[in-house]
Amino acid sequence: MTQQTQIKQISKGWKEIPLNEVLDYEQPNGYIIKSKIKENGKTPVLTANKSFIKGYVDESDNIYSKIPTIIFDDFTADNKFVNFPFKVKSSAMKILNLKEDVEFDLRFVFYQMQIQKVNTTTHKRYYLSKYQNLKFSFPSLPEQTLIVQEIEKQFTRLDAAVKSLKSVKQKLEVYRKAVLNKSFYGDKKTFPEIISKEKHSMKRGPFGGSLKKEIFVPSGFLVYEQYHPINNDFDFGRYFITKEKFEEMKAFFVKPGDLLISCSGTIGKIAEIPEENFKEGIINQALLKITLDNSKVLNKYFIYLFQSQYIQKHLTKISRGVAIKNVPSVKELKTIEFPIPSIQEQQVILQNIESKFSVIDKIEQVVNESLKKSEKLRKSILKSAFGGKLVKIEEVKE
Repeated sequence: MTQQTQIKQISKGWKEIPLNEVLDYEQPNGYIIKSKIKENGKTPVLTANKSFIKGYVDESDNIYSKIPTIIFDDFTADNKFVNFPFKVKSSAMKILNLKEDVEFDLRFVFYQMQIQKVNTTTHKRYYLSKYQNLKFSFPSLPEQTLIVQEIEKQFTRLDAAVKSLKSVKQKLEVYRKAVLNKSFYGDKKTFPEIISKEKHSMKRGPFGGSLKKEIFVPSGFLVYEQYHPINNDFDFGRYFITKEKFEEMKAFFVKPGDLLISCSGTIGKIAEIPEENFKEGIINQALLKITLDNSKVLNKYFIYLFQSQYIQKHLTKISRGVAIKNVPSVKELKTIEFPIPSIQEQQVILQNIESKFSVIDKIEQVVNESLKKSEKLRKSILKSAFGGKLVKIEEVKE
């Protein structure tokens, strides 16, 4: 028995059709929730952006159930394919469905939407003004179905690989925390015992009323904010004050080597102000500034120690607020006890931590690069699909 295999590409006779001739849209006003969103409940509440499921409500009326459908964010052009009943939080979206008596696959339309590029920098509603007028390409309905099946087959494999990579990242983060949690020992000391003797070496930011937006100027002395320690990014600068205002608030000034700690909302993030490209300025109300006595404790040792679960759990325990957590007063912070060994022992601990972190960082870099490649591959699959190159029909002749 002989076998001859012939592979043909799908038909090149695709038609270009404006989206408004393919899809109808519906305003979501009738499906907006009336109660507060919860973590669990009967009915999912959706958004078209990355978060997708915002939470749940126990409402049982006015639920959208004409599925499958596509939800489209009017302001960002983000969109999601939905195949389960839902409600929405706001009217800033369109619900999209196939027109009656048309031969199109809704999933084919959705996947093609993922490669459409629309400039959404202007704050306006985009579906009616722009998006619905875009031209989409369509082969025959059977070919659309074949293409969708192939896309989803390849995406399933890709999703499995991405899930494995993300699992590795989670395990690396657990290991990173374990390294810190097992690294610290020494006599317990409080802030007053380890901070510099100079004035204002432990300073919480000024009251919010001292830094109103109307006093900010385009350039001048930088107002350091939560962004800086949270992201460990000191190139960023958004708010500035005049020299006169800086002199008035000089008690809150910073210098290279000072540590900044976030104190509101995202609490306990810590970073050192670098000497390179240092910007003179002050801290805002959501920060705590620490100047350590480096003859007693090294900055890097203290940063790692502060990031450990031992300290982070203690901070969470004594923090106030329900919706937004806030670090307590400086007086209470001064009661926290830190394990501080000798400088020589701190250096040994740092070497041990950084040796292990170096291995973690290298693995994490490989994982991150693989995740980036997976996104490129996802786009490549879609590009091939809508360029008529993904699906091939195999004819086998004996």
